[in-house]
Amino acid sequence: MKKFESDLKYIEQIAKEKQDENISFQTHLKEQDSKKIDKIVHRLYKEVESQIDCRDCGNCCQNLRPIASHKELSQFVAEENIESLMYAESIQCMHHKDKVCTDYLNRPEECRLFPYLGEDDFITKTYSAIQNYRICPHVYNVYEGLKTELNWQYNPTSNNKK
Repeated sequence: MKKFESDLKYIEQIAKEKQDENISFQTHLKEQDSKKIDKIVHRLYKEVESQIDCRDCGNCCQNLRPIASHKELSQFVAEENIESLMYAESIQCMHHKDKVCTDYLNRPEECRLFPYLGEDDFITKTYSAIQNYRICPHVYNVYEGLKTELNWQYNPTSNNKK
């Protein structure tokens, strides 16, 4: 069984180092067959998910901008703070304690769907994948696995595949 990367500091460091590479790969993906890419992404996601439990990480809860309604946010943020946090880059959810969601079964739909790797049309969501690559071991490992599966090599001089 393949070992997947889960060290958040390492992943963030690699994300910085591979920023140009990931953008180049994003461009390459847009030229690929969407259904083929979805099959690979879904399979890789299942493999990664079987080894890395997102509830052991909680990094998304600390680093994502919430996309939720006022009603949904009121379950997780003090009422007086909702307006100022609706468009914040990231917030600390009041149900996030010691890297664990204390209300996991009632979390907002946005939290349930994250990191969106089980959805179709991955190639139309590569911008968010690149953003989430630095904070989510699932996204990091799937994106890197996809590069490998497609035999894609970064060529910085031409900024596309070899």
